[in-house]
Amino acid sequence: MPSGRAPRLLHLDHLRLASARGSPAAGGGLHPDRAGAGLPMKRLTMGLGLAVLAAGPALAETGRLVIAGGAVDPANDALYGAFIAEAARHAADPRAPRFVIVPAGSAEPRGSAEAMIGHLVRRGVAREVIAVAEIAMVDDPETPAVDESRWRDGASLASEIAKLSTADGIWFVGGDQSRIIATLKTHQGGDTPFLARLRARWRTGAAIGGTSAGAAMMSGPMIVAGDSPAALVLPVGAAAGPLGEPLSMGQGLGFFSFGLVDQHFDRRKRLGRLARALGALSPTQRLGFGVDENTALVVDVDRHAARVVGAGAVTVLDARKPGRLRREPYALRSATLTMLTDGDAIDLRSLHVTPSSGKVLVATPLSERSRPEARLASELLALPVGAAHRLTQPIGDHARVDFSFARARGARVFVGPDQPDRSGVTLIDVKLSITSHIQSKEPQGRP
Repeated sequence: MPSGRAPRLLHLDHLRLASARGSPAAGGGLHPDRAGAGLPMKRLTMGLGLAVLAAGPALAETGRLVIAGGAVDPANDALYGAFIAEAARHAADPRAPRFVIVPAGSAEPRGSAEAMIGHLVRRGVAREVIAVAEIAMVDDPETPAVDESRWRDGASLASEIAKLSTADGIWFVGGDQSRIIATLKTHQGGDTPFLARLRARWRTGAAIGGTSAGAAMMSGPMIVAGDSPAALVLPVGAAAGPLGEPLSMGQGLGFFSFGLVDQHFDRRKRLGRLARALGALSPTQRLGFGVDENTALVVDVDRHAARVVGAGAVTVLDARKPGRLRREPYALRSATLTMLTDGDAIDLRSLHVTPSSGKVLVATPLSERSRPEARLASELLALPVGAAHRLTQPIGDHARVDFSFARARGARVFVGPDQPDRSGVTLIDVKLSITSHIQSKEPQGRP
């Protein structure tokens, strides 16, 4: 294929996916008689109750993680229901889990917390079992009676720490992940009393969820900021300029130990950013998970397993094999890229993928390709093994980046039902290569 053509496969991280409309039957809620809960909530309550009560009180195991990519549709019952269900696993009474919302990252702490409260209440959770941890850095302009910037030291206050004592699910709202770190870690880099109690609660089974910034802080290494074009051609930590914001890295809270998390992955075109961020890590750490908007990765830490819920995809990028990465100028050779969608499961150690039931293995290009993901899969299947789509992307006047997506021998494509509110394609073992070229700004003279 000519290098000048923009192959659709390049847009793996650029897909504009439909918002989830969330089947009511997939929703979550614990009070089926509450106004608005309805029969679907009763079915979920019965399912949760039978599953957890049959096992008796929750055993001491690490809580699950719900890592959401941001911009979650209020109607996404599957995602919010997953968080409620994971909290219910820990509750003494699985029909009445208790929640704490942490708005530390938000520029509108009270408003963001109230929005999450609304999502839970609409799914049958009683308002009185939801607490808001008063931990934040920025005053919410919509609450003139309260100055939330005074919550800066909330992570050291006994009143806020006590809210965790009965929490079965703790949710971090979005905003700026640096604010979460600034409020929950000490100046010396240790855990504040609130974070120490949160870790203890998590280790005995409480679920932790977060969206956007609340997802970014989940891993140990953390992406702080950066745009893909600038990240690929400028040094890590450089100043922002005409090309955008270069990559900057920090330290997260380390709940997710299996790799590096990025979020808003599809809408903000962050495949390049994630690839560059892996280059800033040691070889054994170069495993990334890019979570699309309106989508979550639900992680069973103890069993090293995860599944995808929601409208988009989770892109897994494995660049751990030695000799496949150059830091400056950045180059990545034959990293393994896998794209998981709703219902898919993955072993976080072996990276073995189990596609969702109902998906079928596709061996030839699809005849029906109404969704962008199906078209991507079809184009991949049309390639012979070892062949690649290539594209050169100019960045400013003095740089370019070459991309290559190749069909590996083990590449597989699974396709599910064509649903208007869900991505239904699973791509396994695509080989991604990226090469950055930076030209001198000075014209070359004659020898």
